[in-house]
Amino acid sequence: MHRDTPLPGARRLALRAGAAASVALGLALAGCSSAGPATSSVAADCTPAHDDLTTFTEGTLTVGVPENLPYSGTSGTDATGADVDLLKLVAETECLEIAYVPITYANGIAMITEQHKADVITGGWYVTEDRAKQVGFTSPTQYDAMAIVSADGISTVDELLEVGDVGSGAGFSWEADSSALLGDSYKSYPGTVEMKQDLVNGRIQASLDGYAVALIAYEGTDFEVEAVEPDSRIAVTEDPPIISYPIDPDNQALSDAVSELIDGWREDGTLADVLGEYDLADLIVPADVAATSLR
Repeated sequence: MHRDTPLPGARRLALRAGAAASVALGLALAGCSSAGPATSSVAADCTPAHDDLTTFTEGTLTVGVPENLPYSGTSGTDATGADVDLLKLVAETECLEIAYVPITYANGIAMITEQHKADVITGGWYVTEDRAKQVGFTSPTQYDAMAIVSADGISTVDELLEVGDVGSGAGFSWEADSSALLGDSYKSYPGTVEMKQDLVNGRIQASLDGYAVALIAYEGTDFEVEAVEPDSRIAVTEDPPIISYPIDPDNQALSDAVSELIDGWREDGTLADVLGEYDLADLIVPADVAATSLR
């Protein structure tokens, strides 16, 4: 895989084979608890960074986890991924236990707003105006990029128009532009797993996915993952999507606290350390952009 034009704000990613594995953070935290398999035992003398935070389950930050590495995934009774690891730091810093609930991209937001089973959800969620009408968003962490997965390594919209049937996960920020442009050749899928099955079996000739996710999903296959070259016909190729945590919209104190921690870690290098375990550090959203992101 190659690319002559670098991703906005980043070098081309080269995710390690071990990036999908559970990562030991090894970061020195001021004080409180150490992460355990599914929860962390909070020390009696732990002092939270923010007082009087509330969660759906008292004393526990409940985190929704879809299977979507490198952002999130389950590992036995534990969870892992860049999004998860950062929330482990949040829980430790705020003297909270941490618990995980499985979610999908179809039910994730409802798990916060309707079922009240998750305070915050992981998985590389894009910040969009439509989603911001349903949930809160924390300060963002990183960019993503639209990728084309194909046998021939195509990377332009013109090539996409000629390749044949193209799959894409539902809900991506490029969906409206891509479906209008591709017409009947555009096929919508629940997610990466279903798209990959049809791509491997020849039912589609290319798929559109998030770049970091696709690199892991297609590692070891004959398919190539390329970030799409900027093209005004698909707006997201010129304005890359921003990733953040969807969070309870009725718990502003929790959202503000998580955002303040993320912004501090952006400045002191902790965010880069966490994302660097997954080779995502070069995609960090800079402070000036984060300050104007939808919340």
